[in-house]
Amino acid sequence: MKLAATLILYHPGADVLSNINSYYNHVDKIFVFDNTETETYIKQSLQALSKVEYYQDFKNGGIANRLNEGAEIAIQQGFEWMLTMDQDSCFTHNAIHFYIDCFNKYSVKEKVAMFGIEFGGLQKSSTEKCLTSKEHQLITSGALVNLATFKTIGKFDENLFIDLVDHDYSIRAKICGFQLIRFTNIYLSHQIGKEVNRSSLKTLFIFKKKKNIHSPLRIYYIYRNLLYLQKKYKGNERAFVKCVQVTAKNNIANSFFYGREAIKIVQYLIQARRDYGKNKMGKIE
Repeated sequence: MKLAATLILYHPGADVLSNINSYYNHVDKIFVFDNTETETYIKQSLQALSKVEYYQDFKNGGIANRLNEGAEIAIQQGFEWMLTMDQDSCFTHNAIHFYIDCFNKYSVKEKVAMFGIEFGGLQKSSTEKCLTSKEHQLITSGALVNLATFKTIGKFDENLFIDLVDHDYSIRAKICGFQLIRFTNIYLSHQIGKEVNRSSLKTLFIFKKKKNIHSPLRIYYIYRNLLYLQKKYKGNERAFVKCVQVTAKNNIANSFFYGREAIKIVQYLIQARRDYGKNKMGKIE
């Protein structure tokens, strides 16, 4: 089976090269989309890799648009599955080997829209025993996307730009009758937001907790896109939408209480609601 990968960059560091190396030998082609508005200093190193097709138009095209471009190019080149990776994600030890092996052994792949994995690759070790669970949603980092079902489900929603893109795709996949399967024995090293160990008003500033927080700008996209998805799926697939609501609201709450930019977050939340009301989607102006 031929397998393509799509990697989206934004002001990448040198660690991207080692991250690519963690799955380089297990894919046939890597479509790299660079959202950086200026020349990337590792560009030549990327272009020197024989499997890499490098694309840059010096615009921040977001996530959804680049995933769509990657899927369309992969389909044109005869690929049936696409591995989607973030620039800060990598496989450790034998994780990618076990992942591909479990994927190949799965008997009814035609019913699956996406395969996903667990996170925490630096703390937990992957195993060769293939364990699966059916999910309501998967995130795209480390996912294997079925390009045959992509044609049925439709493109990633470019109105969302960068956040909740994978959640929306998961909902539509389920509506179309496809499955989302997670291999619970495979771990990917992937950081969701910035991890902090802090106290907050919620802990009366006495106890510290480890939380993943996001910048005020990311909170803008999370909240605006949540409002958009709630309307998009109003009255339909409540269980799926509720999963999105829980994830988004936890991200907002953690960033507000455990970050140190509460005022900016409030300002961006107000702008997010205002922009949503004016139907201003895509990239923030």
